[in-house]
Amino acid sequence: MMRKPPLGKSSAHTSSFQTPAVASGALIGSSGAAFEEEIKITIGDVEYLLILNQENFLPLDVNTPVLVLVSLTQPGQSISRTALRDFRATSLEQDDVFHPEFYSNIVFYGSKEDSLQIEPDAIEELEAWNTKTRTFVEGSPSFAVAAGPYVFAKNQTWQPWKIYYDFNATFMIVVKDNMDIAGHKTTLCNRAWEELYPAASRNAACIQVLLDAGVIVLGKTKLEAMVMDEEPLECVEFTAPFNPRGDGYQNPSGSSSGSAAGISSYDWLDFSLGSDTNGSGCKPADYNGCFSIRPSTGIMDTSGVVGHFPKFDMPVLFGRDISKFSEFISVWYGTSPMLRSPSKAQVKILYPSDYLPTTNSAQSQVIDNFVKELETALQVSRVNISLAKEWKKDCPDGPNHLNIAEYLKLVGSKCFLIKITTNSSPGWRDIAKGISQEERDKYWRRSEIYRHWLLDNIFKAHDKTTMTIMILPIEKGEPNYRDVDPPLHGMLDGFDTLNMSPMMRAPELTTIAGEIPYDSIVAKRPEPRPIGVSIIGAPGMDLILAKLVEKGMNAGGISTSLKTGRSTI
Repeated sequence: MMRKPPLGKSSAHTSSFQTPAVASGALIGSSGAAFEEEIKITIGDVEYLLILNQENFLPLDVNTPVLVLVSLTQPGQSISRTALRDFRATSLEQDDVFHPEFYSNIVFYGSKEDSLQIEPDAIEELEAWNTKTRTFVEGSPSFAVAAGPYVFAKNQTWQPWKIYYDFNATFMIVVKDNMDIAGHKTTLCNRAWEELYPAASRNAACIQVLLDAGVIVLGKTKLEAMVMDEEPLECVEFTAPFNPRGDGYQNPSGSSSGSAAGISSYDWLDFSLGSDTNGSGCKPADYNGCFSIRPSTGIMDTSGVVGHFPKFDMPVLFGRDISKFSEFISVWYGTSPMLRSPSKAQVKILYPSDYLPTTNSAQSQVIDNFVKELETALQVSRVNISLAKEWKKDCPDGPNHLNIAEYLKLVGSKCFLIKITTNSSPGWRDIAKGISQEERDKYWRRSEIYRHWLLDNIFKAHDKTTMTIMILPIEKGEPNYRDVDPPLHGMLDGFDTLNMSPMMRAPELTTIAGEIPYDSIVAKRPEPRPIGVSIIGAPGMDLILAKLVEKGMNAGGISTSLKTGRSTI
């Protein structure tokens, strides 16, 4: 294993300090007179080895480990929101030891409190970080204290060293060809684009963090040209990827189709990366029979990824083993303060009658069985809810807009199509030409009202005692052959399930709940069709969703690992 120290060492005495227990310590053992105790703690899903600090500058009277973040100060200094954000960006987010739980207790080292000017916006920023205590320590000039995370445990000050178990030195992935790989062209599956632009000079940020962790990138996957809506018969420059499930002639679906088809075809691939604007994560996962997660919007750096609409665009992870998602997420997301750690908070499962059951009874039965397994695992019962009724009751945009479906009907496209005319297909460009800036602003406002209503009234995102998730179907669960005539280009309804997670900026995890048979017109026999189901939570619940789904599948005796090829099982 590899271990990495924090940003520095420190020594001082502290003022009064509240000490909520936020981590658990475990004594490993000892042998020999010269042995120093070795302590491990787990914070969320991250394991640390505690190395004894030379100076015990956190003499606290506590019985449980306490996480502490040290920030250096000087007499007369002003502590502002800008200064705190600079500290976070330049120091904490660059250090893989740091975890958002260290925000709980902050020690300002170097000055007394009355020697500092604490700006009101700094207090607001610390509240946003969920900081519980602030302590000011004057310290001693003889101490060489450095900023960073520390732990107080067993009456000693410790340096937390993050433990690596050779993370994925053998993990092999492929990435969608809208992500930059240094030295290679990003083609967008478009020959003109490929000829026009040079090879990338650096890796996309979401790729670089994986390379740094030892992941091996084997190559790139196809996508729908220009990251747009394109059916297989419209793929004239690069043949659409083949969906391995069922009869092998089903639509791979979505602009990330190559990433999903790849992970469902080859045993030697561990993960693949795609991207999502509104549906290019869950749809390919459903059709190609694999797991996926669309991260919370803004939880990671998306530079180096060519997108469709920046306010919605996010990279997507595809895989066949849900039990490995938590580990991958913990590394891929880095130390983003948005990421919430799993907790023992009560889980609330919302089952929306607006979307469930679907018109496909077989699909609905598979989804219902999955929800029952989740209820058993979490020891809760689903809560039936009608978004239409809740909207009408709350009147988020006044009494003149009581029909949520009508209110959102044009939001799905008019709020962003005006921005995509430069890298879109002719059909979408024709639609975009007819959208004015005034219309765009009008429907973007509606999108934001819908988002805030969902977060505040439905998911209750700020409730720390309950974690709310919602179950959503993915399309109709029916066969869709790759050689059918493409449908006419139209606007995706804003109330469509595909729009909920991007509009809410929320994570969406898609799992395969089972399979149903269909009579193949190609194979002339029954073939299995994967049935995907999406689980959405409040922003930051990415890791929690992965854990909940894994727990539900284990409780139901469902394998957390999917097979490649014709069938997932």
